[in-house]
Amino acid sequence: MDGQRKTGAGKPVFSRFRDLNREQLNVELQVHTNWTDGQATVLEVLQAADERGLAELAFTEHVREDTSWFPDFKAEILSAARGFDGLRVYVGCETKAMDDNGRLDVSQSVLDACDIVLGVVHRLPDGQGGYLDFKQLSFDETSEIEFRLSMGMIANAPIDVLGHPGGMSLRRHGLFPERYYRALMTATLERRIAIEINSSYLVDMPAFLALCEEVNPFVSIGSDAHKLNELGRCRDQLLELGVGRS
Repeated sequence: MDGQRKTGAGKPVFSRFRDLNREQLNVELQVHTNWTDGQATVLEVLQAADERGLAELAFTEHVREDTSWFPDFKAEILSAARGFDGLRVYVGCETKAMDDNGRLDVSQSVLDACDIVLGVVHRLPDGQGGYLDFKQLSFDETSEIEFRLSMGMIANAPIDVLGHPGGMSLRRHGLFPERYYRALMTATLERRIAIEINSSYLVDMPAFLALCEEVNPFVSIGSDAHKLNELGRCRDQLLELGVGRS
């Protein structure tokens, strides 16, 4: 989807990595509910986030170009959030890259309804309307294609966050090249897009954080929470690793 985003006052503010403090870590900016593949309701997520002392929460449901339920999803979030004055709540989506030029699998109406848009790589398009078979691809092929798709989103897509960077390579091969991470961080910094620190996908978080310290990109904190016990997990891991203590 080649489109423009309507911007509003409700968008999250992302900090550069070296500027993070404990307060800025106290967020959860990738959450899924039973509207798609999560296990809890919107209200249950809000209750758990409030109990864990989170300050900001983003519902980032999986969408496609033909998604029709998003207005109802947004209405439920806005209604339920009225009971949680201490929690800043964002309506968002997670949408995948469809080609190397940054086309997204999302409609303009959904983009317009979002406070935060996560662009991700989930499938590897074959250029003919279908998808490549991960089982037929080597690590080098998988990571190179994922890198191209990610760079296309950074350059052209109306996204706020590059979600779980390197995630398909990490899930299938346990590795994503450092040179690709560095290039992605540099490119997101140039466009002021946040790159996600995702505790669900990262195999070696300390190494990823070392690159963040070097490049100093804008970052988004996300546990990719699908269960209530995963809320705040990324925040907690970062605090354990000493991030935000300066």
